Amino acid sequence: MNSLQLNLNQHLWEQNQLFLELEQFLLQNNVHPKQRFKLITCVLEAVGNVLHHGKSPLDKVILIIHCSHDCLTVDLLDPSVSPELAMPSHCPERDGENGRGLWILYNWMDKVNFQHAISGTHLRLSLLRH
Repeated sequence: MNSLQLNLNQHLWEQNQLFLELEQFLLQNNVHPKQRFKLITCVLEAVGNVLHHGKSPLDKVILIIHCSHDCLTVDLLDPSVSPELAMPSHCPERDGENGRGLWILYNWMDKVNFQHAISGTHLRLSLLRH
């Protein structure tokens, strides 16, 4: 299993470095283009949610991606306590202010696990490899 750990910061986010790091890691691990697209989109959405809804500065957030032969797993560790991310029952309205990103997370990932921990909030996304 190969892993990539990133201690996030504003530079990574604002200069699209996060996207480039994710893309490079997934390419090195021969992840199919459609799965790379899904995983990167969901990671960027999750980090955006931490920025928008979280109470911690980005430099306190840790992103870990694990790549095995059969599964891609993302762990996003945020030291603040974020609200529970329940699965939307339907796709939000096109003109709605929010909710589509969460809908995408739950529909594109094979598993979404959200839990509160002593150290903050832990979001785990899993995608089975084809």
